[in-house]
Amino acid sequence: MTFHKVRNGKLVPAGRFQVMVDNFYARNEPMILRVLDATTRFFLRLRARPVLMLLSRVIGSVIPTGEVVTTERAVNFIDAISVLDRTEIAVGPCMCQKALGKRNGTYIKDMVILYGVEAYKMAYPEYRDLSPEEAKGLLRQFHDEGLIPTFYSCLRSSGWIYAICNCEGKICFPFRAHQAAGAVMFPGPDIVTLNSEKCTGCGTCVERCHFGANTLVNSSSEVNLAKCYGCGLCVTTCTGLAREMVNRNGYSCRYYPIDLVGNVSA
Repeated sequence: MTFHKVRNGKLVPAGRFQVMVDNFYARNEPMILRVLDATTRFFLRLRARPVLMLLSRVIGSVIPTGEVVTTERAVNFIDAISVLDRTEIAVGPCMCQKALGKRNGTYIKDMVILYGVEAYKMAYPEYRDLSPEEAKGLLRQFHDEGLIPTFYSCLRSSGWIYAICNCEGKICFPFRAHQAAGAVMFPGPDIVTLNSEKCTGCGTCVERCHFGANTLVNSSSEVNLAKCYGCGLCVTTCTGLAREMVNRNGYSCRYYPIDLVGNVSA
C-alpha cells in the first residue's frame, strides 16, 4: 500500500525516507516527551522562562508542532481523503499519557493520518485502522469531551502532517509547553465572534476554553481574540447561541491542508 503526504493541495505518495524519519521519531517519542517535560519543569522552577522560550523556538524547528482547528475542519479533512480514496487513518494511545504515566479522560485518542499511519503502526502494533465514519465519530466524541483537535507536522512543513492530536490541558506536553514558552501550537483558520446581547452568562465558554480567551465580566462573557486559537469548543455549548466561528483575518496556512479540503469540496 502506498501512503501519502500533502503537496500543493493534492495527495501524493510519500517516500520511504519520509516514513522512516517519522517512524524513528515515533519509536523515540515517549523518551523525547519525558526529557522535554523534565527540562520544561526544571526551567520553570528556576523561573527561567526566557531560556524556555529560546529552547522552544530552536527545538520546535525539529520536533513536531501543531495548528489548532475546529472539529468541523478535522471532519472535512477526513471527508476529503475519503473522496480521494486515501483512507489512511488509525488511532492509538495518547503519547503524552503513555510517556508520562498519567491518565486523564480518553486514552486512545492519537489519530494518525496519511503516511503517519505506516510510521506509527510499525512502531506500535496497538494502533488500529479506522474507517472514515469511525474517525469522524471519534472526533465528535473528543469535541464533546473538550479536547483540542490539532494537526501536527514534523519539520514545520505542511507536507509532513502526520496526526490529528486531540489535546487536553493537564497532561498534554505540547499544550503545557506552549503555555510556558510558546511556539508549539499555532492558531488555525477560524476565530470566534460573540454577540454579547445573546450571552446568558452561563460561563461554559470559560470552562471549555483551554487558552484562557474567555472571561465573565459582570455576568457577561468577553473574548480576548488574541488568545483565541480557533478550536470552536466554546461555540457548541453556548446556551445563548451567542457564538460562531468565522474566517480569521490575515490567516496564513501553516499545516491544515485547506487547499486540499477546498478543492475536494468544490
